[in-house]
Amino acid sequence: MFIKKFLTVAILATGISTMATSQTVELNALSVEGLVVGHRYVLDAEFSAEHNIAVPAPFEFIAPKSDDYQLFSLKAPGGTGIIKVFFVAEGEQVLSNIQFLPMTVTNTDMQAQLDGLKALAEQAFKASVPDLDNAALDILRITRIGELPALEAIGRYQDGESGLVVLRVVAIPNPNGENGVIAIINAVTQNRPMQSVEEVMAIEASRALGTFRFQ
Repeated sequence: MFIKKFLTVAILATGISTMATSQTVELNALSVEGLVVGHRYVLDAEFSAEHNIAVPAPFEFIAPKSDDYQLFSLKAPGGTGIIKVFFVAEGEQVLSNIQFLPMTVTNTDMQAQLDGLKALAEQAFKASVPDLDNAALDILRITRIGELPALEAIGRYQDGESGLVVLRVVAIPNPNGENGVIAIINAVTQNRPMQSVEEVMAIEASRALGTFRFQ
């Protein structure tokens, strides 16, 4: 499998526990999908034209809504990502965040794509941590995002400001073309205690990812 393009700059952009002052609360219409009730984000040609952000593979997802936190979004994180959504509790405490980046792969066979994405997911994981000596990749596996096959890497790292952070990186190839998406989730354990990295699967950012679908 040949990986044509992977944008890594935005992986390192924006802090885990701080947000730009220009971010605003999302006021999208309330949406429901499965058991997720929240704000619907549509990243399509209209979004691309309005914000001058490339979205090679249009997609959408629902960020779950709760009285325990607010949603804040940052468009084009690092200048190369598509969007980053923060789940922020009282006192500006970031519980987790999720960002989406474009990726391009060339292979018509889905299994071959997934096999090749193992190296890409591991690379993206390493690029997402500030210090590899204080990081650990615990899980690298094939998974499903809704009905879509995907490849995920899950682990943890130490952040100077936020302490222990659980990291989940998911590469999602597009069954209808070469343009896919990478989702990166950070969960701040000092604001949301966890007993194991597997618990990242149940947090609000992962619930949002569970509603992801290409348009």
